[in-house]
Amino acid sequence: MHGQQARISEFLYIGIMSSKSLSTLQIPLFPLGTVLFPDGVIALKIFEARYLDMIKRCLREETPFGVISIIKGSEIQAEEDQSTTFANIGTLARIEDFDPIQPALYMTKSFGTQRFKLIEAKQAEDGLWLGEVELIENDPLIPIPQEHTKVVRLLNEIISVIESEDLLGETPFKAPHKLDDCGWVSNRLAELLPLSIAQKNHLLAQSNPRIRLDLITEIIDDDSLRNNMIH
Repeated sequence: MHGQQARISEFLYIGIMSSKSLSTLQIPLFPLGTVLFPDGVIALKIFEARYLDMIKRCLREETPFGVISIIKGSEIQAEEDQSTTFANIGTLARIEDFDPIQPALYMTKSFGTQRFKLIEAKQAEDGLWLGEVELIENDPLIPIPQEHTKVVRLLNEIISVIESEDLLGETPFKAPHKLDDCGWVSNRLAELLPLSIAQKNHLLAQSNPRIRLDLITEIIDDDSLRNNMIH
């Protein structure tokens, strides 16, 4: 019983601050080969024991987990190869939909909330990665500048096509659609653009959403990339 209590204490996620710093938190990490942006939606099929336990714990405690991309190595290697490297920046994900199809198979849909800086990552005995993280302030609300109205129209067209043809499943974009906000527009475009993981992480790390949108507009101005997005 004492061992079980100690284990639960070890995995207290959000709300308990690390003893190293009053500004850091310990959270469970879900390493992926993708990048989650704030207000983004991510669907996950959960079947590994470590993540089944994590999801149940997050649901019970109503706490988020951290989505972070793998820079080197893989989740398969992560259990044996300690050289696995993660991105410096990740995003907290909060579970919105949960469907336990089988006792050992969950279908979940989560949405991104707040970004964090990864200070240190350690792997628990069950294989679950735990991260000491520092939360990053949310993007300030910045209206869309006139020179970026073109990419806003493009995003609106893409969202309309995706939702009308059900290309990404049910509710691929979390409401409301903030098409007048630099942060929301830049994050949705960053998700949709056919970019490398390194490029997406670079965009995620931008503290100024206007600069993030500037960078994305430059990318979209490449006609070949624009054609790839539309077709």
